[in-house]
Amino acid sequence: MTDRLQPIRACHQLELVVTTHGDLITEPASAGLPPTMTDAQQHLNRRRIWERKYAIRACYKGWYDRLRPYIVPGRSLEVGAGSADMPSLWPGLLTSDVVATPFVDLVADATRLPLADANLSNLLVIDLIHHLADPHRFFTEAERVLRPGGRLLAIEPYITPVSWLGYRLLHHEDIWFGGYQKSRDKSDPWEGNLAVPNLIFGRERAYWQEIHPNLRIIRLQQFGLLDFQLAGGFKSWTLLPSPRFYDAALRLDRALDLLGRWLGFRILVVIERVI
Repeated sequence: MTDRLQPIRACHQLELVVTTHGDLITEPASAGLPPTMTDAQQHLNRRRIWERKYAIRACYKGWYDRLRPYIVPGRSLEVGAGSADMPSLWPGLLTSDVVATPFVDLVADATRLPLADANLSNLLVIDLIHHLADPHRFFTEAERVLRPGGRLLAIEPYITPVSWLGYRLLHHEDIWFGGYQKSRDKSDPWEGNLAVPNLIFGRERAYWQEIHPNLRIIRLQQFGLLDFQLAGGFKSWTLLPSPRFYDAALRLDRALDLLGRWLGFRILVVIERVI
């Protein structure tokens, strides 16, 4: 019964965010925005897995270590925070999601953030962009809320010869190169197209500066043959329950970075607002 009440209480925590970071929030999140209790319960269940499963926490720690060299000083926000506890790795990080849970600071749509202009130094997204009906709306919003010199840091799925097979066999989301999303109305926020990062940062890369002249791509790196896959994601199982063996697998995974364009399941993206 407690879990049923927690997502509702999280909505009231927004007042604390406004009070503590008064220049950050220009308006409260919409009271009608949080989706159903089923969505909140899913996040709560996955947070329990995060808390008891070493491998997924170590996987995200490895991702944070990859991102850390590109973080700039100042206020930072994760959008689409989901079930992971990134603030435990990144001190001071604020979190937001479309689902109200006890562990997010702000309930908001990634394409309509209730933030002041030029107010963030870092905007973090993990596994968000490939879910969006129009990712460029999000990039435009990121440009608005980032200060000059601020950075958008992203980790997303990526299709390589090896990951194409792995995702086809083991993952439920589409791999479709015919557009951003197969469904035109994209009413389900959980639907995704794993090929979206390939389209934006591969096939359409030549048009980036024309579409987003104030956003400069400074880093693209394919990686991650083993990390998330061996961890079992947010499932209850893991292929390597021993922390010692999983850490060894992470070291091997880093050694395979040079082969990321053929083996990787992920892409790291760093984009800087230049004006």
